[in-house]
Amino acid sequence: MSNHVSVDDSCVSAFRELKGKREVNTVIYRLSDAFDTCVVERQANLTQDELLSALPAHEPRLVLHDLAFASVDGARRNKILLISWLPRGISPRREAAYVHGHAALLRRLDGGLLSLRAADSAGLGYGRLVSAAQAATRSRDRSGNASGSPVPVGQTGASGDGA
Repeated sequence: MSNHVSVDDSCVSAFRELKGKREVNTVIYRLSDAFDTCVVERQANLTQDELLSALPAHEPRLVLHDLAFASVDGARRNKILLISWLPRGISPRREAAYVHGHAALLRRLDGGLLSLRAADSAGLGYGRLVSAAQAATRSRDRSGNASGSPVPVGQTGASGDGA
């Protein structure tokens, strides 16, 4: 397996559609069987529960999700998240491929994405996602840019190191 993962042009188109038209709020990506190309698996307008049920329990995915939330002062906000869904128990080879895929997507997709990592459904709880988005918004407001390295969310139990 190579460390290089290419991003199919459909992945960028799906991102632009999510960002521009707002007809969908979620794009789920997967890697090809050879782990060398990131492709679109699904585009949809999903509720939080639908998002959780759309992710396979034992297979990794990359998820682009437009999170709608209220800021601390009550203002309506949206933050586009790029989530590495890396359930516990996947092979190290598969996990490494998806880490490279995540990095490749970040390079190809332009525009202030908040990079997150989750290993279980608790890590994708709405409250946890909102907390991460609010923290990134406050950080960006102070520094002028958002973090590109994945922020671990929802690591439960002693086995998850979050990175």
